[in-house]
Amino acid sequence: MAEEKPVTTMEEHQVPTSSSDVPYSEDEPATVYDVQWRTLMAILALSMANCCAAIANTTNTIIRSQVADLGDSALSSWVANSNLLVTLAFGPVLGSLSDRFGKKWFILVAALFGITGSVIAGSAHKTTTIIAGNVLTGVANAGCIMGVPAAQEVTPNRLRPWTMGFSQALASVAVIAGTLGAGAFVKYQTWRWSYYLNAFVYGTTAVLVGLFYHPPPPGLRRQQATAGQLLARVDYFGMLLLTGSIASLLIGLTWGGTTYAWHAAPVLATLIVGCVGLLGFGIYEWKGTVNGIFDHRLFASRNFPILLFVCIVDGMLLLGVNVLFAQEIATTFTTDSVRIATILTPFLATSAFGCLPAGIIMARTKSYRTLLVACLLWCSLFTGLMALLNENRLSWAYAFSALFGAGTAVTTVIPVVALALSVPSFLLGTAGTISVSCRALGGIVGITIFTAIYDNKMAAALPVDVGAVLGQAGLSNLMPAVMAALATENPAALATVDGLPASLIPTIVAAEATANSFAWKYVWIAISVIVAANAIVSCFLQPVANKMNNHIESALEASDVRDKQMGAKV
Repeated sequence: MAEEKPVTTMEEHQVPTSSSDVPYSEDEPATVYDVQWRTLMAILALSMANCCAAIANTTNTIIRSQVADLGDSALSSWVANSNLLVTLAFGPVLGSLSDRFGKKWFILVAALFGITGSVIAGSAHKTTTIIAGNVLTGVANAGCIMGVPAAQEVTPNRLRPWTMGFSQALASVAVIAGTLGAGAFVKYQTWRWSYYLNAFVYGTTAVLVGLFYHPPPPGLRRQQATAGQLLARVDYFGMLLLTGSIASLLIGLTWGGTTYAWHAAPVLATLIVGCVGLLGFGIYEWKGTVNGIFDHRLFASRNFPILLFVCIVDGMLLLGVNVLFAQEIATTFTTDSVRIATILTPFLATSAFGCLPAGIIMARTKSYRTLLVACLLWCSLFTGLMALLNENRLSWAYAFSALFGAGTAVTTVIPVVALALSVPSFLLGTAGTISVSCRALGGIVGITIFTAIYDNKMAAALPVDVGAVLGQAGLSNLMPAVMAALATENPAALATVDGLPASLIPTIVAAEATANSFAWKYVWIAISVIVAANAIVSCFLQPVANKMNNHIESALEASDVRDKQMGAKV
């Protein structure tokens, strides 16, 4: 696939924001800027902040155990979505503020929220308390995800792929450890220790960031703007409209098909309010302001909106699959928590160990589009092949998940780096948190859509398959009782159905397995189609080779560049 001609420089795309703005240059430093131990330790600390957001989601793989222990199974979808919803709503808001006032204290305060939320969830005696704790960790993750743009700010542009590859590899290793740990905790101790492990990671992050991350004032502050001027330019109305609309939309998506039917008034009302609000937010950001959350300078090239779409689908693939694949393993292969984590490991491992090579390839070739499109098509192929799984094909699950996991390593690293090189460096916080929020949105939408597909197909197939077994045995009158027993997800429940011969139970279980495989098949087909569409969209991305230079947005090493950046008004 031939690359297009390089995009023009940022200076040629400056969008005026106000008469008081001072032109901002992204020229390369006049002297050589050497990356030394201060930068490396800061990258490690900021990558740990990224790990917080990643490892917090590993508790979603043991939701079944949490709900089985505490009850309120109808609230199970909120255990996962409460965290993602808050992260999605507040991420862009905190990112926009951090570009103006710095990222360090946002990350530190967020880590404290994470410690508190994790302890609350871990000590919960009600499912609603877990949800409350996850709301706090959602706020924490909205701040901690700023570790991604902050790590790129302290890295010269040409080295950003290396930094992102390392950061995502570390986060992926944390996910593997968290997933395996969660399974082991459930089997040998209690699910609560999974949350306490998260609290430890948040605490470690706070210490490392406090010790090693000492950035100069952010780029917007260095435009000779006072704190009062920066506060006056904060898009308060946009923030309120965005968070309210997203909250309304995602509440409706979470309620639909679980708490209420999709056509119920509360679901329709929240969905309509959310969609209308987001439409109004888009119009306001387009026509009502030029330096709001979606600062017009972010759209200097078409890469920004395209890559946001790529991130949404990547969230559906990465977050959605992480949650749903664990559920499929539990319904198809085993309910043993350690074995579930073990079966997930090939997908997580190839996704982890492919991150750094993906960054290295981009750094050395200064090209990314062909690699991204190829990997999306690769993921589409093997997620499609996952539709062939059944209870007798565990080895296929290992192989196919490992293969598309390798593709997700590229889709996780490359789009974030390309996005960071396609926008002004002084807006990296806004762009980075928006992209991560898009991933969270993709995860929520993906989980909702794919769960609805599974539930609908299961509801259609299970009565037919079980009814055929009972009808052949002349026991059709037991249909309501058998279906009720299957709904409990308790393997022993069928033995309590009056009049059901024990010899018929294995056949009913086999019929349930057949219906289950049928339902999951359509989930994987839907994922494959969506990922293929993402590959087509990615063909229209523009190259960023001309931006992969020696510019350093936030210099940490003692140098003329740092002296100049530290000379800004405070």
